[in-house]
Amino acid sequence: MIRKVGDVYRKHFVALTIGPLLKLIEVVFDLLIPLFMKAIIDLNQYGDPALIPNQFSQKLGSFIRLFGTWIQDNQSLNDAIIGGVIILVMGVIGFAFTMLTQYIAARTAMHVGTEVRECLYAKILALSKKDREQFGSGRLMTSLNSETYQIQQAILFFIRLVIRCPAIILGSLVFSFILDWKIGLAFIALVPVLLLVIFLVLGQSSKKYTSIQEALDDISTKSSDDISGARVIRAFNRQNEESESFGQTTEAYQKKSINVHKINSLINPFVFAATALITLLIVFLVRETLLNGTDAEKVVISSTIIAEMAYLAQIFFAVTQLPPVLLDIIKGGVSRRRIDQILTLTPSITSGNKVNDSFTDGEIISFKDVSFSYKENSKNYALNNLTFSLKKNGTLGVIGGTGSGKSTIINLIERFYDASKGEVLYKGINIKDYDLSILRTEVGLINQKSRLFKGTIRSNFLMVNPNATDEEMTKALKQAEAYEFVNKYEDYLDHEVNEGGSNFSGGQRQRLCIARALVKKPEVLILDDSTSALDLLTDKNIRKHLKEMKDVTKIIVSQRVATIQEADEIIVLDKGFVVGQGTHNELLKTCEIYKEIYETQIKKG
Repeated sequence: MIRKVGDVYRKHFVALTIGPLLKLIEVVFDLLIPLFMKAIIDLNQYGDPALIPNQFSQKLGSFIRLFGTWIQDNQSLNDAIIGGVIILVMGVIGFAFTMLTQYIAARTAMHVGTEVRECLYAKILALSKKDREQFGSGRLMTSLNSETYQIQQAILFFIRLVIRCPAIILGSLVFSFILDWKIGLAFIALVPVLLLVIFLVLGQSSKKYTSIQEALDDISTKSSDDISGARVIRAFNRQNEESESFGQTTEAYQKKSINVHKINSLINPFVFAATALITLLIVFLVRETLLNGTDAEKVVISSTIIAEMAYLAQIFFAVTQLPPVLLDIIKGGVSRRRIDQILTLTPSITSGNKVNDSFTDGEIISFKDVSFSYKENSKNYALNNLTFSLKKNGTLGVIGGTGSGKSTIINLIERFYDASKGEVLYKGINIKDYDLSILRTEVGLINQKSRLFKGTIRSNFLMVNPNATDEEMTKALKQAEAYEFVNKYEDYLDHEVNEGGSNFSGGQRQRLCIARALVKKPEVLILDDSTSALDLLTDKNIRKHLKEMKDVTKIIVSQRVATIQEADEIIVLDKGFVVGQGTHNELLKTCEIYKEIYETQIKKG
């Protein structure tokens, strides 16, 4: 995986070099065309190339005559046709090089964008939950979508125009000076002024693009929150308030964008005005020859003006193209720095390299005096001095009120976080030293919030076990009490799953998530309040099936006593502290909180 965006640039160094160089060939032909036009006119006036005063016209006129006589008895028409064919051929060759450069630019831009996006996506998945919270979901979505696209655009414009524009400007200045030094001096005086204005404007704009991207982050975050919480917004009749809040967020982005575009809009009017003034200056400089010169001098100066105006037009178009090119490159630079901030972040959770292949029996999970805080260097622990051991194929129940630390235990076992104090052991090895991919392969987690992925029931199952057979999937559906409703679908396992599983009820989603975890065939199965949306009978049947699975270690987190009362050991949590630990019968005698929960839910229920 790349360390920085620059690593991808270096990978495509050849394309990033050859593309602009090919563009230079097109530039050479563009710059020669006005000279050939002037040579054709001068040949018509003087007849013999040797008599033409301008050396460039002499040589180009001689070049035209090398192709012989195509039209008898009309040398002027012959020179015009041959010169026209030469210009046409140069145009065709220039067009061919342009198309080749465009292809290289588009292909390279797409490859760079794809590679950056894939590496950024992989990096985001590799980051821990704590790492991702540093940036926020809005920032990460903006980087994945908007900023990778901006890098693509920067590469595209870099290859196509970053060399062409300066080369056209420089070449036009050189040739205009050679054709007429007075007009050339006027051009040389004009271009630096234009470029100075452009760079001053772009300098102001570039400072504001970071804040614009941050405003775009806010829009992404707000959009994500409102779309995922649309039902809640409607339930509390908050549509108008949320629409107004979203409007304020977009208006903040709008104001920042408009301010930048106001600054950038100064460039084109200034370029138009400067071009009009230089045109008047050209006419003023050659007025004497046009009014009082000989016929030959008038023709020569007319052909020079035609060529000079062609070069002025090329300078004009190059200068007007330069700002958007530089703007996109500046935006790409801002996006690159923001993406590099993510790519260069060292994950707080890194994989160890130890694996205990010889483990057959004993304590598969152990917590030794474990405390955990979600904030670094904070003494406000979400979990305090937890110690317990779970033997292989045993069952651990965890119960407690909201915010008591139940999910924190799961986060530590799955290594979404690392313990602040103490140590967590898996198969006798400190979990920080254990191979992370092996750990998460052997541990199956069913979250409280059921999450299915867009696709089919089959694709959701295959994502955890690519080798699962239809029989294994059917068995898992039966164990999760999901077979009854899935079997009613004509397409069965190939039934479509909408984004987030929105085409299923809450209870159906939970059962499908349980089935998915069972298809994985984990050594350790963690159920984080994963039957909360199920009725008591379905919950009881699932617990019965799980109890029959003798070769799986189970950790059941729940707020229902009935769900965990048959566990080999139960931990009772309250505000991060262990207030009870033992079997169901032991806790009824020794733990008042557990006894109170039991009497509220079962005895009095």
